[in-house]
Amino acid sequence: MNTIDDFKQFEVPLTYEPAPRIDRTHIGLVQLSTDHSLEMDWAKLLGTQAAVFSSRVFYSSEMTPEALDRIASGISEASDLIAYGLPMDVMAFGCTSASIIIGEERVAGLLTKNRGDIPATNPWTAAQAAFKHLGAKKIAVFSPYPTDVNFPLYQQLTKAGFEVVVLGSLGIERDTDITTVSKQSMLDALEKILPESGADLVFMSCTNLRVLDHIQEIENKFNIPVVCSNSAMFWHAMHLTGKAASCPGYGHLLNLGTTAIDYDRILGLDTEVTA
Repeated sequence: MNTIDDFKQFEVPLTYEPAPRIDRTHIGLVQLSTDHSLEMDWAKLLGTQAAVFSSRVFYSSEMTPEALDRIASGISEASDLIAYGLPMDVMAFGCTSASIIIGEERVAGLLTKNRGDIPATNPWTAAQAAFKHLGAKKIAVFSPYPTDVNFPLYQQLTKAGFEVVVLGSLGIERDTDITTVSKQSMLDALEKILPESGADLVFMSCTNLRVLDHIQEIENKFNIPVVCSNSAMFWHAMHLTGKAASCPGYGHLLNLGTTAIDYDRILGLDTEVTA
């Protein structure tokens, strides 16, 4: 067979019936070029309830408001690159601090610009929704960021009606260094800021912070709900599509069907009085 016409005579035409889209929530995720943790965390949460299709946007790793704001220029292009031709149910942007600096509404608009009329989330929006879902008003914040990023975080939480009772900061100046913070460093920091704080909940900010695996241990140790950026955003992405995230072992927020009373029992806070 030396010509394409000869090959056409050899080739056997086949037909197919299109199968429906896989039956799970489809999440389109734009994450940072510097993020080392988000993908690994979400791989533990997905199970068969969701599928994630992602791309990345460039980030210099500098933890400054100016560098974080520049990320906005690449969000729509990165969103367009996600699984071309496959409809998403929800879009997500994987950076807490950039969502604070750029603005939640602007991030949502950039994410969904060419994705149709679908919901969008980010860790900052998701965290606030999680606080309300858990009935928390007094928030303790564990932050890896420097002061210039922590101040707008504090301002926006306060403006949203939450009371920031304490904010502990590691003051890290490069995003890629945040992923190296050890579990013991986190526990030591929480031991310093949580006692006597009166907090209803502790927020551990940043998608690059490797805290997801330790949430249950922290909750048990300090008798307080823990929300981190990666747990909040997965919970909220599912919530926006009308689904309940079910990820036992990763803290109260992701424990499907756990009531407040059940949670008190989990943490040993049952105050039932017998006559």
